[in-house]
Amino acid sequence: MIFRNILAIIAFFSIGAPAASAQIDLDHIKNEITKIIDYDTEIDFKNTPGFAVAIIDGDSSFVFSFGTSHPNKDIGLDAQSTFEIGSISKSFTASLITILANKNLLSFDDKVNDYFEASFKNPRLAELTINDLLTHYSGLPKLPKYIGSKQKDPQNPYADYTKVDLLDFYKSFIPDDKKEFVYSHVNYGLLELIIENVTSVDYEEALNTYLLNPLDLTNTFVQKTEHNESKITFGFDRAGRQTKNWDFASFAASEGIKSNLTDLVKFARVHLGNANSDLTEILSINHDPEVKTHYNDRIYAGKGWHIFDQKKNFNIITHSGKTYGHRAYISFIKETETAVIILSNSSVGTEDLGLLILRMINDNWKRKT
Repeated sequence: MIFRNILAIIAFFSIGAPAASAQIDLDHIKNEITKIIDYDTEIDFKNTPGFAVAIIDGDSSFVFSFGTSHPNKDIGLDAQSTFEIGSISKSFTASLITILANKNLLSFDDKVNDYFEASFKNPRLAELTINDLLTHYSGLPKLPKYIGSKQKDPQNPYADYTKVDLLDFYKSFIPDDKKEFVYSHVNYGLLELIIENVTSVDYEEALNTYLLNPLDLTNTFVQKTEHNESKITFGFDRAGRQTKNWDFASFAASEGIKSNLTDLVKFARVHLGNANSDLTEILSINHDPEVKTHYNDRIYAGKGWHIFDQKKNFNIITHSGKTYGHRAYISFIKETETAVIILSNSSVGTEDLGLLILRMINDNWKRKT
C-alpha cells in the first residue's frame, strides 16, 4: 500500500488567531490526502521518491511530507527543502514586471523592439508588446530553433545558450500570419533581457530588489553558489537516475528559480490577498484572464498565471513547473483564500494531486467563503 510510504506530518504552522487554525482538522486532512493518493492518483513511490505539500486556508498554513528525499536514504522532506520550480519562475517574473510597471519603469504596452539595440530589432515584430510576452500571445515558439546545437551537457539544457544567442534568434524570427496562444519559454527569456535593460542590473539582482527582499523570501534564488547549491534537494528522472541541477546562461526568468515551501507560501499569500503587503493590490492585475489557450475553452492565460474558469464556481489560478529532476505545482482560489503547493523530487511528478487537494479543502467547489 502506498500509505505505508507516507511519513507523518512534518511541520505545522499557523498565523493569526487560534480560531483560524481550528478551522482545519489536521488528522482529517492527512487522512483525506492519503485517500486521494491511494484511490485517485497513480503516484508510485518507486518513481517519485518524495514530495512535500503545503496547504493554505485563510490565516492557517500546513505542511505535510510524503516519501523521502532520496530513494536509498530514509530522510524526509520538509518546508525548508529546496527544489527547482521550473516554469513557476514565470509567475515570479510576471510579478516583477508588474512591479516595474507600477513604478513606471516600463509599460505593458511597450514595444519589445524598443528595449533592444538596433542590431537585434526585428521589424517583423514591430507591434509585439511586453504584455504579449507575459500572456504567451507573441507567436514565438516554445524554444528557439536549434537550441540543442548549443547544448554541451545533455542534462543542462540552458547552460550554454547565451542571451546573445537568444537575441540572434529573435531578430531573425519570421512570425506566422495567424496570432494565437503558444506557451513559450522564449517569451520569458526576452522578458529577462527587458528587466535587465530597465533596471541596469542582472535578473537575479532585480528580482531580489523588487520582489524577494520586500517579501522576505530568503530561501529563493536563481544562480547556484557553493553555499546554496548544497540546499537543493536531489532530483530524479523517469528512470530513477539522479539528475544535475540546471545552470542558466539565459532563460533564468522562465525556468531558473529555486525555492522551498516556506517561501512559496509567502509568495502565494501575496497573490491570495492575505499577506498584509502593498504588493497584493499591485499584483492582482496578473490574475485577469486575458488570452484563451488551446488547452480547453475554460483555461485562459493571464500575466504569468493560467486561469481556470469554473463557470458557476470561483476561478482557479495556477501554474506548474518541471525540470529534469523536479516538479512543482501551485494553485489558489482568491475568494476562499485557499491554496495548494506541491514540490516533488522526480520528473514524474504528482499527477493531479494538487488540484484534487484544492477541491477537497473547498468542499468539492461548494465553499463560498
